[in-house]
Amino acid sequence: MEGMKSAMGQIDAVLADLTSFAASRATEAQILSDTQVRISRVIRGSVKDVWRAHHEKKLMQQWLLGPDGWTMPVCDVATKVGERYRYEWENADKSQRFGFEGELLESQAPYRAVTTESMIGMEGPSVRNELTLSEHKFGTLMSLIITYPNKEMRDMILGTGMTVGMETSYVRLEKVVLKAA
Repeated sequence: MEGMKSAMGQIDAVLADLTSFAASRATEAQILSDTQVRISRVIRGSVKDVWRAHHEKKLMQQWLLGPDGWTMPVCDVATKVGERYRYEWENADKSQRFGFEGELLESQAPYRAVTTESMIGMEGPSVRNELTLSEHKFGTLMSLIITYPNKEMRDMILGTGMTVGMETSYVRLEKVVLKAA
């Protein structure tokens, strides 16, 4: 009985450590070159579940919202290479709205997807997003390599604080969709 209590205590300690580790690993942006940035985060969930959350409309509309008070009224998901997608967000009082659209270039479910992305209503070249999901001892390592057409666009987009909104969304993903503690 004593051995069982000790083992259960160790399991509790490991789970607490796992929660602490994952919670402390916020969404990070790493500049790779003048035109590339890697966004990464460990997400507490399986690769399969994280993939589904990134590719199923009903799941995306629950978590991919950025700061509190926003909704995703348009979520047209591309499921086959060559298809186009469109995502639009709107704040609670409907005074602000923005969105992105693009094309699915490559897909190797549940590990990799490559898309183009342009902000709706903005002229200019699109960016290229390479999403990779890898098994990690604490869940799934999400890596998103974004290739911008130039350094100025890279710096302008990073200057919006996009990783803060992404982190809010990934916390929501864990709590709402993946039900991580």
